[in-house]
Parts: sequence; structure tokens; C-alpha cells
Amino acid sequence: MQASVGQLFNSLRDKVPELKAAILISAAGRVEVHSSRDFGIDAESFAAEYAALFRIARRTAEDTSMGDALEQILISDKAILVARRVGSDDLAVFVCGADEHLGRLRYEIRRLSEQFNFL
Repeated sequence: MQASVGQLFNSLRDKVPELKAAILISAAGRVEVHSSRDFGIDAESFAAEYAALFRIARRTAEDTSMGDALEQILISDKAILVARRVGSDDLAVFVCGADEHLGRLRYEIRRLSEQFNFL
């Protein structure tokens, strides 16, 4: 699984120039794999916080009969974050600059997930 995240990050970096990080977070909220370029974060703290946030979003979706959450998008003034569920409980998070085109990022993540059969 580690090689797949690295491959995804390197492949995405060519097509999404503003890609800053790809992080695989376990169901327990721990960083499994972290690949980044010019993105200084505390990966362990980020993983724990974001795993909790995604669990809350999943429960909310289920409780309101929206179904099972598969993807979450967060847009801030400095970054765009796309998180996709991996397997049943792990989470793959992709972070790019705020100027990147969200549609392009989502398209490339879906395309590579089919190619690598990872997400």
C-alpha cells in the first residue's frame, strides 16, 4: 500500500502542479504514509484531527439518510483538500494549493484510483 500512495503522489504531481501532499490515515487516526512537497505540517496531529472530522461527517451522512460518505472536500484560503475513503475505514487525503482547479484534482484522483486499484 505504501508504494501505491507514493506512486499516486508522483503521478498526480505531474498533472496537478499545485499538489502539496498525499497522506494515508489509518482508521485509528495514525499516519500510515505521508508524501509531501513544500508542505510543512505535523502529519501525526493532522491525521488524528482529520480522521475524527471524517468520522463525524460519516456519522452525520448516515444519520440523515444521505448514505455512506465516500469523499470530503475542504477549501480554505490557502489550500484545497480532498479526502477519499480507502477500504472500509482508512482515509487518503490529497492537499493542493488554493489556486488549483478542484475538478481537475478530483478527476485525476479517480483516474489514478482506477489505474492503481487503490482508492
